[in-house]
Amino acid sequence: MMMMILALGGCREVQQAATKVQKLAMRAKEEATTPALACDAAVPNEEPQGCLSGTLKCGDVIEGTIEGGESNWSDDFYAGIFCFPAGDNRAGPERVYRLEAPANQDIHIKLQSDCVDLDIAALAWQYEGTCPGVNHLIPECEADAHVGGGDVHLSTFKARDYLVAVEGKNRKTGPFRLTVTCGPLAGR
Repeated sequence: MMMMILALGGCREVQQAATKVQKLAMRAKEEATTPALACDAAVPNEEPQGCLSGTLKCGDVIEGTIEGGESNWSDDFYAGIFCFPAGDNRAGPERVYRLEAPANQDIHIKLQSDCVDLDIAALAWQYEGTCPGVNHLIPECEADAHVGGGDVHLSTFKARDYLVAVEGKNRKTGPFRLTVTCGPLAGR
């Protein structure tokens, strides 16, 4: 009986590992087929309304530029909410998008920034016309500072608002692409 229980436990671990490998293979295929950004191409550069440059939803692919964005957040803000460490001089403009995340979803937000080193952060924030400042309490922040883009993963159990920020180090600006994919949470 004990061997059967151990064997079942081992099968579950193998299945979980196989699922992870399958997801990694799908992501690698997606990255191989994603076209590069043209650094000199015209991309939307609309003036933000308040601090927001737009909204995001599951399935969206948007292109934009940090040029012309607001400069509301800096190293002090990001370090204070445990998003990014201080010292990368994030005092330049950023683009911020509101994501109304549906319940029971595994959400993947991919930033592609082939032309300049940009970072992505997703902050849990109930947007009611204003964006948070350095003195606000942010309950959750997921961020990625990889060169060439980054990925943020969110798991929602209930519907929740997030602010998704695209930010440059050392005041750099340039074009980017955001891709939002969603799927049901495992086991739901």
